[in-house]
Amino acid sequence: MSFLGRMIAKRRRAKNLLHGLDEHAWLERVRKMSPLAVAVVEPEWRGVFSSMANLFPACLSVGDAMTKHSAERVADLLLQTGVDRFVFAEMPRTYLHLLSALERAGRKVAVYATWYNSFMMSSQRSWNSLVDLTKLVAAGRVRKIGFAKTGMADVFNRRGIPAAFLAHAINKVPTTSSAPLAGGPHLGLTAVNLSIWRKLPYATLAATTEVPGAVVHMAGATGQIVDFTRELGIQAEIRQQPIPQQEMPAFLRSMHLNLYVTLSECCPMVPLESLAEGVPCLLGPNSHLFEDSEYLHSRLVVSYPERNEVIARYISQALAERAEIVAAYRSWAPRNWQRCQESIASFLDADGAATVLPAAA
Repeated sequence: MSFLGRMIAKRRRAKNLLHGLDEHAWLERVRKMSPLAVAVVEPEWRGVFSSMANLFPACLSVGDAMTKHSAERVADLLLQTGVDRFVFAEMPRTYLHLLSALERAGRKVAVYATWYNSFMMSSQRSWNSLVDLTKLVAAGRVRKIGFAKTGMADVFNRRGIPAAFLAHAINKVPTTSSAPLAGGPHLGLTAVNLSIWRKLPYATLAATTEVPGAVVHMAGATGQIVDFTRELGIQAEIRQQPIPQQEMPAFLRSMHLNLYVTLSECCPMVPLESLAEGVPCLLGPNSHLFEDSEYLHSRLVVSYPERNEVIARYISQALAERAEIVAAYRSWAPRNWQRCQESIASFLDADGAATVLPAAA
């Protein structure tokens, strides 16, 4: 291949990594924002991507397939923003090429990383990846780790690894509760993969049998979940593929109530995404969400996620108080947004910054 051909192929690979991004338009938008940091995230990681896009409006989607050469192109794009702080979401292995490219650039920048797993979910692969990240921090190549789960940062700070807790928020407050589909009640139950142990939906599905007229709208289901639903005689619309990211707001908005009663999470995004669309969402007792609101916590955080009769009571109560729950969220969301801004400023070593994120809509 000729030199020109190699250069064209190199740029094409970088373009694929950036998912067809209009680089000129993106740079112009970021420069106008003058953000404290630009985030870099693998877009295929749905929950992580949703979180990062809301925490850091200046967000660049980069696939986990960088080489040393393509990372140079991505690093050049990041440096053209004029920003000196970059946040990597979970440090995928090929992002190490990007880290090295930024280090070779000859300009002083600071790289931070976020972590979206928890101790409960520490599989061998996940744990090894976190250990590798702590080594990067110890070596001074990464400035700090931001944890989505409360309490984790304290453990690492005690070991001399700079870490911080990152609060989560959605940059949207609904004007009122949504107008759901006619009939029902319609109950949304969705994940990328409902067969993952911490997201198993069986108790939740059994709970819906106590709700007269309930129609369950399910995505990310497996054959066994389909069989379970049919065996219990549950009226359901089931898709085995996850709902595309761009269709999620409309899906959530069309439900009377969304259900995300999982066994283990860091900070689940689906409940926040649902409430931002004006729809209550039940969740498990596995995160810090709504601990500062007695009413929202009592109505949305299911105390026993493995007990169908308990979930059923929460479903009935949430349906009866749908408008009241959304109104309470409207009051809670701005306070949570402010806490989110403060936690990001602290994470980025920028305490006292006037604005980290734009005001909530």
